[in-house]
Amino acid sequence: MQKQLILRTFFLGASILCSWFLSGCAAIKAPEYPEIIYNHRQPLISVTYEYGEIKIQLPLDYPRDKPGTISFQVFSRGDTIRPMISILQPATDNFIAYLPQGVLDVDQASNYIKITPLDPNYRIYMVPFKGITYGAIILPPLKIKPWPLVVNGNVFLNRNDSTLVGVDVSIRKYGQLIKETKTDKNGKFKLTIPGDYKKDENLQLVAGHNLVFKLFKEKLDFSRSRVLTKEIGIGPSKALKEPLYLANKSNVHFRENPDIGSRTLFLLEEGETISVKRVTPGEYYGTIEVGLDGKKNVLFDGWVYRSDLKLLQFNNIFTRGAKVYKGTKDEDPL
Repeated sequence: MQKQLILRTFFLGASILCSWFLSGCAAIKAPEYPEIIYNHRQPLISVTYEYGEIKIQLPLDYPRDKPGTISFQVFSRGDTIRPMISILQPATDNFIAYLPQGVLDVDQASNYIKITPLDPNYRIYMVPFKGITYGAIILPPLKIKPWPLVVNGNVFLNRNDSTLVGVDVSIRKYGQLIKETKTDKNGKFKLTIPGDYKKDENLQLVAGHNLVFKLFKEKLDFSRSRVLTKEIGIGPSKALKEPLYLANKSNVHFRENPDIGSRTLFLLEEGETISVKRVTPGEYYGTIEVGLDGKKNVLFDGWVYRSDLKLLQFNNIFTRGAKVYKGTKDEDPL
């Protein structure tokens, strides 16, 4: 009987022990507290960090042709030597670049975008702007234009190299005025036109609209240079002897002989000069100068109706407003 009691006690204890091992730590209950315990310690540093990049947008406008490829460089804080970013791309309508925050000067417009078209005919631009910490910057549109074309030089009288003042000088296309000016007190002039005309083959330099002489005309070619210098001589040279007459209208017949039906050698423009050698009741026989290749003059003799000519007076060669200085074109006028 006692032996059975011992066995029962052993099996009960073994059962309890196995149950405890199988249930694990979950059977151990932690102590409970009625509320949260605070230690009242304050944090040493509280930081809020916001991150964002900078977007720069520059609209571009091309009034005529695009330059092909453009180099863009972005500089900050007045530094124009070391760019933060460089981009080489085909000409586009919008330049867009992204920068990390905090790299731009936000107090003043000391940040720059340098635009360099790889076509040497186009200008280089530096666009200043004021920065922001982060976000988007949209700049005003920029027009990308070619370098301007320049024609400068002097105007003088062929007869004695006198400097001519106040003479009309212009650039024209098919007779239509593009730009005009007048010579200054030294007989000098300067004309500037947009670079869009660089490839135009129909430009002409014209001088002397306010003179009694035949107009000076010369074709302009900017294909090799955007700056041209011209020496413009107006009026007859010393090769023509006095008395001198001028054609009083255009399309004056300069004929080989005085006979009716004689062959016309040239049609003279208004203001063209003739050195008269012989006079008949109805015609003059004389000499004209004809320019070859725009430089060398060749003399031709022929006949012109008297009614088509008027006497040239050198003290009255200006139709309005111009003056003449005595002395050579190399001297400073008095």
